[in-house]
Parts: sequence; C-alpha cells; structure tokens
Amino acid sequence: MKPVIRIVVFFFLTQPVIAQDYFIKKDLQAEWTVFSEGKYRGYQETDQINAIHILLDPSRYKGDKLMVQSDEKFSVFINNQLWDDQTRKFTLAMDSLPTKAVVSLYTKERITSQSLRTIITTELPAVALSGPLDRQGNDAQNFVIAAGLLLIVFFVFILRLNPKLTFHYFSLSKLFSLRESDESQMFARITSSANVLFYLFASLLAGYVIMVMVIGLTPRYKFQHFLTAQSFIDISLRWLQVSSIIVIVFFCKALVITLLSMLFGIRDQAGFQFLGFIRSTLLIAALLAACAAFYFILNGSNEGWYSFLYASLRWIMVGWVILVFLKLIRRAPFSAFHLFSYICATELIPFLIAVKVLYE
Repeated sequence: MKPVIRIVVFFFLTQPVIAQDYFIKKDLQAEWTVFSEGKYRGYQETDQINAIHILLDPSRYKGDKLMVQSDEKFSVFINNQLWDDQTRKFTLAMDSLPTKAVVSLYTKERITSQSLRTIITTELPAVALSGPLDRQGNDAQNFVIAAGLLLIVFFVFILRLNPKLTFHYFSLSKLFSLRESDESQMFARITSSANVLFYLFASLLAGYVIMVMVIGLTPRYKFQHFLTAQSFIDISLRWLQVSSIIVIVFFCKALVITLLSMLFGIRDQAGFQFLGFIRSTLLIAALLAACAAFYFILNGSNEGWYSFLYASLRWIMVGWVILVFLKLIRRAPFSAFHLFSYICATELIPFLIAVKVLYE
C-alpha cells in the first residue's frame, strides 16, 4: 500500500496550481433593505418586491469590487443616479464610490435571494508558479487537493481490505443490471462493518463533490450560503459537517427502506434496493468528484461548469428513481401500482426533500 500512497502524493504535489482571479469577501444579502410604508426595513424572503437598496461604506472595501448578478435584467441606481440599465451582471470598483452610497437595484420580476446575488469580491494578485502562493487565495485549492488525496488513500485502504466487495460496489454493469441474484449474500448484511465502511466513504465522497461545487459557485441557494467558508480549516470543517449529515441520511434511508419493505411484504428486497443506492452514489460521486476537482485545479474561476454539475444533481436523482423502479418491478410480487406507492415512500419523497434542501 505504501508505494501506491507515494505515487498518489507525487502526482498531486507535481500538479500546477492556478489561483482564482477573485474570492468572495462578503455576501451583501444580509444588507438588503426595502422601502415600505415610508421607511426602509430589512428584506424578508416573503417580500413581493422588485427593488432592493443597499447602503455601502466604500472605505470598508478599499480595492474591492461590488458584483451584482441576476437571472433577470436589472437596472442599477447609485444615490438616485442611473449607472447601468437592463443588464444581468454589474461590476463596480468600490474606490469609485463616494463616502456613502445607496445602491438601488430594480427588476421587472420579483426579486428573491435565489434570483439576485450581490457580493463584494477581492482580486487575487498574480503569482508565479515557482513563487510562494497567497495563503488566503489558495486555501480552497489546498482543500481540493488535500481532501482529494485523503479520499484516494481511503479508497486504496478499502480496496486492499476487501477487494471483492469494492469491485461489487464500483461495478458499472451491476448498477444497470436488472438481475443481481449473485449478490444475495452481500445484500443480506446491510449493517456489516465492511458495508458501513463504504457508507462512510460514499458520504465523504458526496460531501467532497458538494463542497467543490460550492467553492466554485457564487452563493445562490441557502444550502450554499450555509457551506460558504474561506479558510482551509473552515472549509474542511464544512466538509466534515455535510459528510456527517449525508451518512446520517444514509442510515435513516436504510431504516425507512427496511420498515416499508416489511410493510409491503418485500423484506428480502431491502438490501438489494439500499445497497444499489449506495453503489449509484459511489459511482456518480466518484465521476463528479474527478470532473469537478480536475476542472477546479485547471480553471477555478469559471462558474459555468460548476453550475452545470450542481444543476445536474437533480436529474441524476431522477434517473436513480426510475432505475430502481425498473429493477424492483422484476422482483416485486405485486402490481406496478403498488410498487409505485412503495417507490414514492422510499425514493420519491426523499428526492423531493433533497431538491428542497439543495435548491431553495
């Protein structure tokens, strides 16, 4: 195992590190105000408004930039003077503003925290690849590399510990196969220590994918705001937090599947369904992790790729719901209608909850 670890370490340490051209210094959503009943008050998610106002003190952000992005076209007024009209992205150097400035944003559609993003960004100084790297600007990249290396070492460990089970979990053909009778012994031991080790690895891998996407995206959803961090330690702690939540969700899902399979009279299919879910999580998370991490190292400042990956999560979950239905319809002893009821309880409702958490 030591030679493998040395090769992995050498591979990562010899990769070129390219810094992001900026990082988010502050999210201004907490500073949003609305004009209501003759006075300004704090913005609330339930507000039906198409204008928000932000009071800024440029002296606090010397050398920084104000960046505004929206799904809809908006107009920008600063101290009641029009600065830009019908744009979807607006950037302004804070040093160009007067001592105090009220930035007002207007759209034709309703403004929400999901449709409009207002942030203060700081440009990162250009550094030579052979010179010392700026610590604050590269903490995110350090996390991506260090956590990725840790996951590879973890994978090598479980591969050496139980190679047969590892190949079972990472078999793409078995993921799409509708018949898996040769794995009955594997499915019968959901809570075995070997399987639990894979649950832990799957949660760390899925958490890693989410963290890389959050790092590469401008915060848009509440879940992203919760995970936003700047320092290496904070990012690592967020990763452990989200991975802990995911592994708890895994055990809750296993419990729900076990109980409902007993209720529907298909107790022998519980392991087949749940371990199939873990297999799909491992395979998809491994693919997304490789794509996201590799792209981050090459060009971490372009959000288009991360937006695509983050948006694809919901369609991947839809694909799993359809796949497990097709798998179980050949094994369940009752009609498709009753199976659909079972799938709704064990897969569709958890899917809707996941979408609510990820995209609210």
